[in-house]
Amino acid sequence: MTTNTSGMQLNSMNIGLYVSMIMYTLSIIIATIACLLIIILIIITRNLHSSTNLLVLSTCLSTLFYLIISTINAFIFYTASSSTDWPCRIRGYLYYFSLIIVIYSYIIQAISRLFWTVLYKYRCLLSIKYHLYLIIFNISISFLLPLPSLITKDIVYVPFKMCLVSAKYKIHTFYLLTIVIIIPIVIFSILYGIIYCHTIHSTANFQQTLHGAKRDARLARNILILLSIFLFGGIPSVIYSIVSNQVESAPGVLFLMTITAPSIAIAIVKIMTIVLTRDIQQVLKVRWIQWFSCCKSSTTRVQPITNTNNRIINPTNIQKSQQNKTNPLNTHR
Repeated sequence: MTTNTSGMQLNSMNIGLYVSMIMYTLSIIIATIACLLIIILIIITRNLHSSTNLLVLSTCLSTLFYLIISTINAFIFYTASSSTDWPCRIRGYLYYFSLIIVIYSYIIQAISRLFWTVLYKYRCLLSIKYHLYLIIFNISISFLLPLPSLITKDIVYVPFKMCLVSAKYKIHTFYLLTIVIIIPIVIFSILYGIIYCHTIHSTANFQQTLHGAKRDARLARNILILLSIFLFGGIPSVIYSIVSNQVESAPGVLFLMTITAPSIAIAIVKIMTIVLTRDIQQVLKVRWIQWFSCCKSSTTRVQPITNTNNRIINPTNIQKSQQNKTNPLNTHR
């Protein structure tokens, strides 16, 4: 009986492992395609060369770096490749660094929106120079915050385990949850709360119009969507940390959800970036129409015209003959 139970648990674990592998791979592919599409559109389109889109470009590059690190860690996790503590510790640090730089890049975008909506009178804050300062600040703080995972020995290589800080190190785990999930969500909520309140207040000072109401509803919808995605990516990690401290070993399904959820959340965020960003969406539509029309015109060929005597008549010769016929009329005028 015990053997059958353990066999069923092993089979369910293998099924969960395969499902998480498929979801993980699909999310990485979708996020990579979306990032590359946004980067190409911003680079080749002059109208998208702005300070806000500079931050979007920085976020996409950070996301690609995160996807590369996640792919390396996932390959080692799913294949159980041999490793030691020190390389595992470096991979763990790079994973936390890449995750933090992606999350905090959205906070930087929220700060930029605060500049444009609330502090727009200070023109220097809207320049590309200050947005470059925000990017440098994001890189610096993302480099410093996960340093404890590299300095301490809380990351140890274990086969079929991710190179992350173990839940038994409660202080370190709580620190990571704070800087990766709690602080970003709090700052994100405060910044967008200020932006939303300022938008509502500025609309109330003037005559309320249907356009203003739609704008407020659209802003609230975008804020709720982004917050929901952040919560979706972070809640499994919080639950896993709590359960791991309460029981000796957390369920394997919960662990696989903790691994897969951030990548799925990032893929959803990239799709929402294309859907919700009006400038990028319009440029994508125009480029798609141009590309489709070019493909359609390239497949269209001018067919030669034949007369009853099966002689091929060139359309250019017809035009020349018609021009020659009309020339005498023009001279008599």
